[in-house]
Amino acid sequence: MKKSGWQKQFPGVVLYVVLFLLLSLSPAEYCFGQVSDDSLWSFSKIRTDTNADNELDYLGEEVTITGIANISTGLFHEHYLQASIQNDSAGMSIFAMQIDTPFQPGDSLVVKGKIQRYNGLAEVNADSYRVFSNASKVPAPKSLNKAIANPSKYLGMLVEGEGSIIEKGSTFNGKYLRVSSGDLAGGTIMVYVSNFHHLFGQFNFDVLSVGDKISVRGIISEYNPEFPEVRTYKLFLRTPEDLEYVDFPKYYMLLIIGGLGVITALVVGWVMVLRKRVDSKTSTIQESLKEKEILLQEIHHRVKNSLAIVSGLIELQLDSTDSEEAKDVLQDSQTRIRSMALIHEKLYQSKSLSDIALDTYVKELVEAIHGTFTAYKKAVDLKFELDEIELNIDRVIPCGLLINELVVNAFKHAFKKDKKGVLEIGLFKENDNIKLSVADNGPGLPEDFDLGSEGNLGSLLIETFAAQLNAEKDIKNTEVGSKFTFTFSKN
Repeated sequence: MKKSGWQKQFPGVVLYVVLFLLLSLSPAEYCFGQVSDDSLWSFSKIRTDTNADNELDYLGEEVTITGIANISTGLFHEHYLQASIQNDSAGMSIFAMQIDTPFQPGDSLVVKGKIQRYNGLAEVNADSYRVFSNASKVPAPKSLNKAIANPSKYLGMLVEGEGSIIEKGSTFNGKYLRVSSGDLAGGTIMVYVSNFHHLFGQFNFDVLSVGDKISVRGIISEYNPEFPEVRTYKLFLRTPEDLEYVDFPKYYMLLIIGGLGVITALVVGWVMVLRKRVDSKTSTIQESLKEKEILLQEIHHRVKNSLAIVSGLIELQLDSTDSEEAKDVLQDSQTRIRSMALIHEKLYQSKSLSDIALDTYVKELVEAIHGTFTAYKKAVDLKFELDEIELNIDRVIPCGLLINELVVNAFKHAFKKDKKGVLEIGLFKENDNIKLSVADNGPGLPEDFDLGSEGNLGSLLIETFAAQLNAEKDIKNTEVGSKFTFTFSKN
């Protein structure tokens, strides 16, 4: 039976479909010229050193290897191909004098080349390689702790983990950090960046300090010009993102502390300068205030002396007149002048040039008036009940003159020379108010007594001074005499 055209082509179509599936499912084994498993070399076989003389058994042999890239081209060196590929159990470094086809982590590679050793590192010097893109197959990093404990097992593989910096420095062709895993049995490993690295300037080790805890990710490799006498394993960082802080770096802490120190020093210096200026200004103000206080004291002293002179002149006038009416008028004027003079005396003697101890002033004022009426000196007893009160001079002057009029009136109208008299002076604090009372044991006030209707000067002055104090009046007879009470605000 004769076959149709479609039937003649069927075996070829089937073959292409099978090859396509094989390429898709396992590119590393089939994509490079349909490489067979028998022709692929394992990474462990390439590193074989049967007699342990540091000479590879298959050095110089042509090999074919396959694996998944764990680094992009052009990082370790801008022009040379320096990279590594790995599978689940091992990794291998590859090298070429030029980059033919760029690749990314996760891409599958099939590499043909010769086995060579470069300063201790076993690698494949690639004659050619093929790239099969598949970024989703990026190798999962192995444990850094395990790699530090047995680095030869993880050569060419991507590892990741945390550690503490125990040393920081530079070599003739790069810079490094020595990291401890924290496990005493695990030892340490050098985290390294070559100065041929395309991103060398972006690895800022200056911000790191010994003792800082970091997270690293990179490829384990072996390199030492002194091989085989010295074998050195290093973790090569791929990008600056492979190095991250775990804790806050000491460098930044020192910067912050230093910055705070500078700010503190500036603030302290500024405060000291400001304080010096304030002290200077304050000293000037204090001197000025002291001068003003001395001046005010001197003024009060001079006013008191001037009033005393006036009082003395009135005293001379009293001695030179025979009119009893004139003597009464002069004597009343004299007591009023002494009342004001006593205020100024208290002011220049006190620390405050605006407030007077009202209780002390009232007692001295009443005693001074008592001394003026010599005829009643023994006939009248004084009784005081005084709260401690300080009052501004603007309130003391009308208050003192009011007391003067009340006490003088009591001596003139309430007491007799042949009868024992008692004059009671009260001064009380009631919240923000002051209550002043003057009481005598005289005959009392007439039933029709009205302070406002009295035509004498004393009554008029009492009304005037009470009005200046805005005082509430309470004038009444008691069981033994009369009592004048005035309540006014302290302020």
